[in-house]
Amino acid sequence: MAPCAWPPGRVLDLTRLLPGPLAGKFLADLGFPVLKVEPPRGDPLRDWAPEAYRFLNGKKEILTLDLKRGEDRERFLALVPEAAILLEANRPGVMERLGLGPEVLLGINPHLVYARLRGYPDAPDPGHDLTYLAEAGLLGRFPWRSFQFADLAGAYALALTALKGLLLGGGVYEVALSEAVKAMAYPPIPFLDGSALCYGIYPTREGEVALAALEPHFWARFCEESGLRELLPSAFDPARPGLPPYERLLAFFQGRTAQEWEAWAKEKGIPLRAVRG
Repeated sequence: MAPCAWPPGRVLDLTRLLPGPLAGKFLADLGFPVLKVEPPRGDPLRDWAPEAYRFLNGKKEILTLDLKRGEDRERFLALVPEAAILLEANRPGVMERLGLGPEVLLGINPHLVYARLRGYPDAPDPGHDLTYLAEAGLLGRFPWRSFQFADLAGAYALALTALKGLLLGGGVYEVALSEAVKAMAYPPIPFLDGSALCYGIYPTREGEVALAALEPHFWARFCEESGLRELLPSAFDPARPGLPPYERLLAFFQGRTAQEWEAWAKEKGIPLRAVRG
């Protein structure tokens, strides 16, 4: 494929809250100029979580338009000819009722990638991260109170779909959050839940460390460098109180602080880091 000018144009981001703006951030990180178009009342996330709003939108230019008003609608339409990608996450039919649906915008710019984020592929039902995880049977696997996995999956899917649209020369593309999270829901992998000695969180003299010596050569290096050669055959032994290998490892990590262990691990080439946050 021949090289092309980069970026190929501006992104018009009409989304609010989390998944759409996160997709816009991904595109901004790739070098796209992103213009975030907000209604007069703004993005609710700006008031609910200002730090998150800045994280998602700090690289974007913000333009306030009331797309229900003819004058502002015309101002928006004037932006379309030079745009490469449009991101929107309105309920089905909203953009069409505003006179800004795909047929209208692609009539102005046939090479525009119109990337639409919706909740479900075949229904107008409302939803959010929590309901998509619940329907997919994933609430038990993900810490939904602290991280929005369905929204993250949808954001990645929307950004990738927009890039696919550029390769195909424009058009209309849809991503459903309910399906995006299912696509990322790989079956659980044994031993990555902290149940094995070689992969888990350990308290230190001050703080905690995360040890991830999953591969045999990393576990062997850890045992050699730590002087715990007797644990070489115990990598996948249960990390359970009362069992000698686990108790030996607990005692070992009490010898230094988490930061000191991290410095030691970096020097020795061992996958171990201090737990932060």
